[in-house]
Amino acid sequence: MNDFDVGCRWFGASAALVILAACQGSSAKSGALPNVVASTELGKSVSWMAPEAASQDLLYLSDVAANNVKVYSFREGRLVGTLTGFGKPRSECADEAGNVWIADIEGRDVIEYPHGGTKPIASLDTFGVPVGCSVDSGARDLAVAGGISGSIVSIYHEGPQGRWSDPKRYTDSVMGIPYFCGYDSNGNLFVDGRTKSKAGSFALVELRRRSTTFESIVVSQAIDTPGQVQWDGKDLAIGDSGLAPSVAYRFSISGSNATEVGKATLDGTISVRQFWIAGGTLVGPDFNRNAGFWKYPAGGAPIKAIARVHSYGAAVSRS
Repeated sequence: MNDFDVGCRWFGASAALVILAACQGSSAKSGALPNVVASTELGKSVSWMAPEAASQDLLYLSDVAANNVKVYSFREGRLVGTLTGFGKPRSECADEAGNVWIADIEGRDVIEYPHGGTKPIASLDTFGVPVGCSVDSGARDLAVAGGISGSIVSIYHEGPQGRWSDPKRYTDSVMGIPYFCGYDSNGNLFVDGRTKSKAGSFALVELRRRSTTFESIVVSQAIDTPGQVQWDGKDLAIGDSGLAPSVAYRFSISGSNATEVGKATLDGTISVRQFWIAGGTLVGPDFNRNAGFWKYPAGGAPIKAIARVHSYGAAVSRS
């Protein structure tokens, strides 16, 4: 099974909130954004957003069965919108302003939406399939993991009036297949994936701020299948989606070493690939199942879940 292109069956039921208590090539496109086709042309319902959505914290979930992005009120888990017109939306990331980026692996681009909006404000071609993304809001940079010809990550810079530069592409001598990426609060970028060796073991590399080369990071914990990479404000969270239940490890970074300081076990899951941490809550879309909410960094039993949304990626956009 491909780690990124999840094939799922759609069961025809609308998303519902279930409360679980102590239980289980170039850069910016201009004009009409040619690959963001009007949803009516795809035979799908048009994008919509409830009037009250913009005033709330929002949870964006990419639905791999419907190939759209469903938007929920983060606090209540109530469906407040749907974004359509994608090929195969997968991973997501959000910036401090509440803008959300959706990585479309079929369109080979990343598309930016404003908080609570239904019309994209930017669309960037990617150098191959976009696997994961992360935003450095301070530097106005967008990192996109994935690519071809040995590319590990591409970094786009937003200039004046929302104009995005052509990406700078980075390769690495150790990593062969990148998965996810995440900036820390100092603008250092971490990327996880698999090595170029035949065994394809787990690898973590860091591109320090203003550096042009990756540095390999020694990780104290064995990880089976690379998952999401996200800075939680103090430590680097790295997911292992190859375990059941899935785990989000916390690592303290010192020099070229990542030392485990804790973990959140996501009880009841099969494979959480791209989670999102928002303060004391971790949202984890489980493979072909539900999107669960866990206390972070505690983990354990989910506190609630959104059922029947076959989601892969998640991002929380603050109002």
